[in-house]
Amino acid sequence: MYEFNSLVKRHMLKFLRDKTAIFFSFLSVLILLVLYFAFLGENFVSELRDPAYASMLDPGLIDYLKISNMMGGILVINTVSLSLGIMGNIITDLEKRSLDAYLVTPVKRYKIVFSYYVSSIIVTAFFTIVMWGLIIIYLGIQSGYWFPLSVIIYATLLLIFFTFISASLMIYLVTLLKSVNAFGTLSGILGTLIGFMCGIYMPLVLFSKTVQNVASVIPFTQMTILLKNVLLEEPMRLLTQSFGSNQAETELRPYFGMTEIGLFGTEVHMLWLMIGSALLAGLLLYLGYRNMIKKIKQ
Repeated sequence: MYEFNSLVKRHMLKFLRDKTAIFFSFLSVLILLVLYFAFLGENFVSELRDPAYASMLDPGLIDYLKISNMMGGILVINTVSLSLGIMGNIITDLEKRSLDAYLVTPVKRYKIVFSYYVSSIIVTAFFTIVMWGLIIIYLGIQSGYWFPLSVIIYATLLLIFFTFISASLMIYLVTLLKSVNAFGTLSGILGTLIGFMCGIYMPLVLFSKTVQNVASVIPFTQMTILLKNVLLEEPMRLLTQSFGSNQAETELRPYFGMTEIGLFGTEVHMLWLMIGSALLAGLLLYLGYRNMIKKIKQ
């Protein structure tokens, strides 16, 4: 167990000491934050700022809605980009033959492979939860509203669960690559691609049915929908109270990406979709493990 812990610590320190790697791991999140604060975030709530609603809606409630909607997508992308970032250790270690020293020791091969996975989960979960904590504080200062304790706990557990899924998918993708250049290309496009396919940049209702069906099989899409439903539950309830009816909530749910899209247009409960995502993550983790073992033996 000592050698496994040492490997995990080594991967974590290697990533944390590389400021460039950390920056590019957060790049997708930073781009999304800039886009949201520049114009995307306000577009989602622009109609609610109409002077006609001034006497009915607290401006802080509108900010509550906007920030909750923004962060539902940003936190999911964060689990993806950070997992991928630390998985870059695999590519650099293979390319520079850094693992050769370990291969002549009694350390089991599976410990070497899973040390990358565990280090990715620890680092990703830590930074994601820190970001979640900063969001809670920012929301309270900016809007005057605070997430209920139940939402904070539930969202935290979901983010940890999402981290396991993201790390499993990323380790599989990385084991398919053969060079640092290929990894850099993947890092550059993956966050943006996921942002569009998961309805984070634009609501999925604005896309064709074909695009929505493709998006429905991507676990990150379902993860985003689930997290948004958790974060937006309380502001939507307050919005309904302000208007005295649920018409506004009914109209905003699809636009905010809260409407469940099932699987290929077929209605499937979110619980089963999350179980399916976990099973898929387990399968890809196993395939990634096999790919890694083959690369180590070469």
